[in-house]
Amino acid sequence: MIDSIKQKLAKLNPSQPTNLKKAGVLIAILHYDEYIDTPSIIYTQRSTMVSTHSGEVSFPGGMMEDIDIDLYQTALRESYEEMNLDPLLVKKIGRLNYLISRYDIEVNPFVAIIDEKPNLKGNAEIEEIFEVPIEFLLNKDNMTTHTFQRDNMKLEMPTWYYNDQKIWGLTAMITADLLNICFDANIGVIKR
Repeated sequence: MIDSIKQKLAKLNPSQPTNLKKAGVLIAILHYDEYIDTPSIIYTQRSTMVSTHSGEVSFPGGMMEDIDIDLYQTALRESYEEMNLDPLLVKKIGRLNYLISRYDIEVNPFVAIIDEKPNLKGNAEIEEIFEVPIEFLLNKDNMTTHTFQRDNMKLEMPTWYYNDQKIWGLTAMITADLLNICFDANIGVIKR
């Protein structure tokens, strides 16, 4: 399965960078012991005390800073800061094309495998760290759609409810990209 994901990600043609501010996020796939047969993706729920994306589900990551040599390093640094993810446990296997957030930020998702149990602990920005099995995300019965107004366009995009968490917005769009590219999920975003 991991080899298949790598091969599919390698076929992507990178989009040309924009002039917008840039962020890097990490799609960390757990693939060890109990996760060998049912790999899961790590998500975070942001604290209700932070000013942006308060209480929302997201991938670990953030804005590129001068100390970062590239956007992958941004994703690693932020993952360490936000949830104590040891960068030595992270094995990059590819990247998805960026998406533009509603705040006009170029968000660059990197896909990685974690094949040892990490010792995750959220910082003050993170309310909860949780894993969602890829099988759950691929099951169309577990997906609903959420209507989102952006500029003069209405978007219907995938939304997943897992336990008490709602995966929607840009995080859901990145998740759908991963599932479409790596697992042929055929999850669409409908523009009206």
